[in-house]
Amino acid sequence: MESVNKPNMQVLENLGLAKTKPGMKEQKLGQEDFIKLMTTQMNHQDPMKPMENGDFLSDMAQFSTVSGLKEIKESFNSLANALQSSQALQASSMVGRQVLVPGAVSTFAEGAPMKAAVELEKNVSDLKVSIMNDKGALVKEINLGNKPAGVAHFSWDGMLAGNKKAMSGNYTIQAVGSVDGEQQSLKTLISDKVQSVSLGQGGQGVTLSLANAGSAGLADVKEIL
Repeated sequence: MESVNKPNMQVLENLGLAKTKPGMKEQKLGQEDFIKLMTTQMNHQDPMKPMENGDFLSDMAQFSTVSGLKEIKESFNSLANALQSSQALQASSMVGRQVLVPGAVSTFAEGAPMKAAVELEKNVSDLKVSIMNDKGALVKEINLGNKPAGVAHFSWDGMLAGNKKAMSGNYTIQAVGSVDGEQQSLKTLISDKVQSVSLGQGGQGVTLSLANAGSAGLADVKEIL
């Protein structure tokens, strides 16, 4: 019925719900307006074809659902903004500190031992760490033995065979060990200094600017040293 499903413009205008004219402030249809509109529709319906209760309840349910979803969306947006602000505050406290992040290339400097770690998902036996120079030549091997699941830390003071000292620069680290009786390559973590933090756009999160490894996400940080 036309008078029920599509109220005429005179009814809308009487309710103040008709489309606004140019220059007039746009009005939004709220829940009270909706109830008022439905009541007016019932008053102007065709007596021979009255509006059924099911139609009325269906319209009410649809309106309530849309309204509820909008409120949920606004709540989630507020929560997301609060979490992002909290992350930014947490990340800002890392500036100037050393963090452990995934990586295979670390820097050794005279008087500052190179600190790194191996991330272990399971218990590992016969864990060995190899350190290579920029030409790919092995310069040091560190035997860490048996380690439980978790993060196995190690450091290198730059000492080489024959009581020689390594030159400052970048070195590649690799780790292997026996997991469930099978020799496997393992994920390495490097220590790097946080220089600054930035808040991403469009929900991209917080990014850390590192001294040597470029950038990393806040979620990539395994430990703060």
